[in-house]
Amino acid sequence: MKVIAHRGVCTEALENSWSAFRMAADIGADRIELDVHLTSDNQLAILHDDNLKRVAGIDKTLGQLSRSEIQKTVRLSNGEALPFLDEVVDKLLPRIEINVEIKTKGVAIVEVVGNLLKDHPLANRIIISSFDRKTCADSARLFPNLKVALLSDKYYWMPGTFAAGPVRFMEKNGIKIFHPEAKLLTPDMMRIAKSRGIDVIPWVSLKDEMNREQLWSYLITVGVQGLCTNYPRQMKLWLKEARDDEERIQNNAHLVHPSPKVPS
Repeated sequence: MKVIAHRGVCTEALENSWSAFRMAADIGADRIELDVHLTSDNQLAILHDDNLKRVAGIDKTLGQLSRSEIQKTVRLSNGEALPFLDEVVDKLLPRIEINVEIKTKGVAIVEVVGNLLKDHPLANRIIISSFDRKTCADSARLFPNLKVALLSDKYYWMPGTFAAGPVRFMEKNGIKIFHPEAKLLTPDMMRIAKSRGIDVIPWVSLKDEMNREQLWSYLITVGVQGLCTNYPRQMKLWLKEARDDEERIQNNAHLVHPSPKVPS
């Protein structure tokens, strides 16, 4: 199961920062998830919110500033410069896969993201994702060599709604990756996704990952391909311990096939 670092290692470093991204690569996470917005000069700045206030103390949107203005005037709360997507791809893609979530609607940002990534020699290590279906459809249509994932925070509880909704949309647009909110993923959704050749990689909010080992166990049981987690370091260690325990059992014939007790 792939370990995807949500906004980098966001529980140990500032989210979507160089520190969080480098830490994700250092601990051996499989992929970084990050968020992009367009600046006023159509550059791809990495930030979850459109506004800089929460992480940089500046009450301006990225769309109000050019790249050069951001580089000259913006410092994140940890003292670092705001990352741009081209920089992160150049410096980190050889070490770790990258999931680019497009946060804003419109074909303009899709074209900028796709044109930046489509000819990269490691383009197969990149995923573009969005909650917006048109953004996903445009990404898949305009850049068919790039992987696209549909994000979802909806609960498909009525019979048939998952197959009739997201699955039909993904099949129509050639999208093979689904990113549901982990707490809303059901075994029936997994069964349908597997039967249609769709990879399922859930995401989880910070408040919903408190009982994380219970969640991780459930996700392994239903057979997801990965998790976008806020605790990638802990998840890596937990998965290693689980694999070690499984190997120990498989390599110990007494544990696999215990001998019957002989009555005294």
